Amino acid sequence: MELSPIVEAISEDLRKASAVGGDETRRIADLLVSNIETSLGLRLLEALHQAAQELSDSFPGAEVDVRMEGRNPVFALAISSPVPPARTGEGETAAGYGDDELARITLRLPESLKNQVERVASRTGASINSWIVAAVAHALEGPATFGFPAGAVRRMPRRMTGYVQG
Repeated sequence: MELSPIVEAISEDLRKASAVGGDETRRIADLLVSNIETSLGLRLLEALHQAAQELSDSFPGAEVDVRMEGRNPVFALAISSPVPPARTGEGETAAGYGDDELARITLRLPESLKNQVERVASRTGASINSWIVAAVAHALEGPATFGFPAGAVRRMPRRMTGYVQG
């Protein structure tokens, strides 16, 4: 997606609207348009980021992101395995851990992450606590090496070769 045609179209619309006035109005419009184009591009990017965040919040297990390739925004979609729903059997919390095994901890989350957890938990019909317990249990079931064989250590090369085209 290219933003420059959108910014140029809005700029042209503003110039056309100024045509109803005299020469002074057109001159002022040209000055305003030439100074607002950068700001307009940034505001459009902010709107795209907000839309991506709303999409991510709407679909548990999916993360929508806006990345820049040169001067153009590109949407990226990452889908992770969804957190299993919390079990609600008698005396049982998520992942089969019984009530007699409960321990209390204090968890500090950024406000935006807390809001996402609340929304997803309410959509799945679980309490926030049950959803977090299910998420932690689900994370512990997966490989702790994040896709690498147990005991393997992956190091990034210290030197990079190649070229960049732009």
